Amino acid sequence: MLDEKLRPLIEKFSGQVSLAYYEFQSGQSYLYRATESMRSASLIKLPLLIHVLTKVARGELDIDKRYFMGSEDQVGGAGILHDLGAGLEPSLGDLLTLMIIVSDNTATNMIIDLLGQTEANAFIQELGLSQTQVIGKLQLPLEKQNELQRQGKTNTTCAADILGLLLRLEQKDLLPDGLTELAIQTLKKQQWTEALARYLPTDKDLFSDFLSIASKSGCLRGLWHDAAIVYARDNTPLYILVIMTDGSEDKSYSYEQEGMMLIAQLSKSIYDLFKNPH
Repeated sequence: MLDEKLRPLIEKFSGQVSLAYYEFQSGQSYLYRATESMRSASLIKLPLLIHVLTKVARGELDIDKRYFMGSEDQVGGAGILHDLGAGLEPSLGDLLTLMIIVSDNTATNMIIDLLGQTEANAFIQELGLSQTQVIGKLQLPLEKQNELQRQGKTNTTCAADILGLLLRLEQKDLLPDGLTELAIQTLKKQQWTEALARYLPTDKDLFSDFLSIASKSGCLRGLWHDAAIVYARDNTPLYILVIMTDGSEDKSYSYEQEGMMLIAQLSKSIYDLFKNPH
């Protein structure tokens, strides 16, 4: 049923699509090219979040410790830290929040520096995320890029990796309960909600049967990704959905970008089938 409903939408897309879906109550899943490695864009920030919180759980990092942000740390793209004055000292918790809810690249690079790229990749491999790799920091000017980046390599992941990570997070298989809740609540504060959540009933003032969405998106020219755990109003997890698109002919950052709109349509179709499976 899912394939019948989704494939016609996917096949109209001008680029590549990868999708992974898991429904908690029934255990039903649907995968479409879900193990294919793709440019990760900001989905790479999800394993970084889990890595930092794992080190907090071990007592190796302090969520309240503050870190100096120099002008050399500030990079462009998503986020707000690049528009603020150098010399701020955000806490580690602030950096995580900014990295997730506004996809702040400066915060992300400060976290990569804190973790170390080699250690971050070792942690990712320990998690079994076989298609996920941190190639380097984000939005660096050419002179600061590493050799792999100058060769055109980028951070990578796949839909199956991200679904597995979110599933283990929700099942409390990665972090202690308190830090699991911190991670999920941070994801629920997401401010980039134009794709997967676009047509879902998330406004609790308008819908009695509203949903809450714990999500992370990512975009680059011709690319849009979104990944989420979808919860009922009583906080029961309903399903996980990860959709990745790349190679779109639409290179804009508009709110009607082809990949963004495909994700919105696929997400709405899946929700409608979830609500009315027959």
